[in-house]
This record gives sequence, C-alpha cells and structure tokens, in this order.
Amino acid sequence: MENLMAVAIFPSIPEENLAEFKAIAQQMLISLKEMDSVLRYEIFFSLDGTRCVVLEEYSTPAGVFDHVRKHTEYLEQLTQLGGQIEGSVFPLSSEGQEIQEIRDHWDSTMHTYFAGKR
Repeated sequence: MENLMAVAIFPSIPEENLAEFKAIAQQMLISLKEMDSVLRYEIFFSLDGTRCVVLEEYSTPAGVFDHVRKHTEYLEQLTQLGGQIEGSVFPLSSEGQEIQEIRDHWDSTMHTYFAGKR
C-alpha cells in the first residue's frame, strides 16, 4: 500500500486557548514519535496564532486510523480549543478498505493523485 498524506486545520484558536492548545499538541507529539506508521507530523501556526495547520504523512492509510484511535482524547481536546478540524486527505492510491472508509465516513476532502516526482 502507498503512503497517505493529510492536512488538518484547526481553524479558530482564541488567544486565551493558544498556550493550552500548544501544550496538548506537544504531549501528543511525544506519543506520535513512537509510532512507526507516522512518517511526518509537522505543526504550524498562523502568524497571529489563531489557526493551526498540521502536515501529516503515514506509511499506509491504516496509519491515520492508528493515530486517531491512539490519540482520540488529545484530538478531542484540541478540537474544543481550536475548532472543528478541516481535513484534506491525499492518498497516492485510491484503492483499499481504509481509503473507502475515509471517503464514506470522514468529514474530509478526498483528493486523487494525478502526477508528481517521487
């Protein structure tokens, strides 16, 4: 199976929530570093600190499910502090049960691979 990339955006972090948001995200990163299926998990903030963008890459589409299952509590806290996640998923293959599950049940925008340099 091919890698899966994703972007998750927390769209509205009030100033009073920013420090707690960052502390929870940091705690989750400690756990994520132990997961072999997580190849990349990079967190960025807008200059004013009101939006958070996460760039994610998994060794397989199943990796994103492992992450969500293992970190549900963190993700729920981050959502409460920063708004409902706006997600986009970028699979390199449109085949497989996990891709179908994301397509059918997740509130994310699914993108199809066209071409690139690997």
